[in-house]
Amino acid sequence: MQQGNNDIILDIKVQSDLPLYEQIKSVIDRRIETEEWPADFQLPPEDELAEEFGASRLTVRRALRELQSDGVLLRTQGRGTFVIGPRMQCAVFNLSDISEEITLSGGAHTCIVLEHEILDKEGSGRNMLQLAPGEAVYHSRLLHLEDGTPIQLEDRYVNAAEAPDYIDQDFSQNTPHAWLLRETTVTSVDNTIRAIRADDEIRQHLQIDGSQPCLLLDRYTWRDGIPVTRSRFIYPGDRYRLRSTHEARTNRIVTTPRKGR
Repeated sequence: MQQGNNDIILDIKVQSDLPLYEQIKSVIDRRIETEEWPADFQLPPEDELAEEFGASRLTVRRALRELQSDGVLLRTQGRGTFVIGPRMQCAVFNLSDISEEITLSGGAHTCIVLEHEILDKEGSGRNMLQLAPGEAVYHSRLLHLEDGTPIQLEDRYVNAAEAPDYIDQDFSQNTPHAWLLRETTVTSVDNTIRAIRADDEIRQHLQIDGSQPCLLLDRYTWRDGIPVTRSRFIYPGDRYRLRSTHEARTNRIVTTPRKGR
């Protein structure tokens, strides 16, 4: 245990320019990636973590809450906080607009705008893009449906400086993907795909029960090193699949919605 504490102190020194909750997230994330804390591991109580990291319980709680939002941890009321598992990295290319995918499969696409806002300067979602404190960030949460059945829950964070008119769009009529493709320039993309267990809010939106796994696609885009968007797409496991095709000098993964429930 002493060695673990020394590692934490070293982490804090190396990342001293980051807020304390971000440093705590980094340490916990590394423990999960190295499987020091494997899948289904129950985290120590908040007060124990606060003592270990030399932080307040509120700071620890913020770190845990954001790791839960990232699909790394699962908090179960009355039981505690558990590790979902290490993240799997995968290269993904040519991801289509969800509206186009549904139309090509013969379905009818509709969209419910759950949130469309300018994030507060103190809002926890701002760090998704890792911008300077004064930079404006837009956030949208959209529920996409195929023939009336939820197929994708989309959370999208947008650098307002790169897409100033984003906040004025009606995404019940047009998708963010289509609009951003026309209005922004992206030079690099990073994607992560992993299976997650959805929390109560996600299950309610997607109309699934607690036993059903979900697929999370986490996508970052940049223009010459400047963050443009971060998008998190969550799909019900029994309504969506990824098919991989490989050709000379290219790798392509195609997303395909499944019909019905």
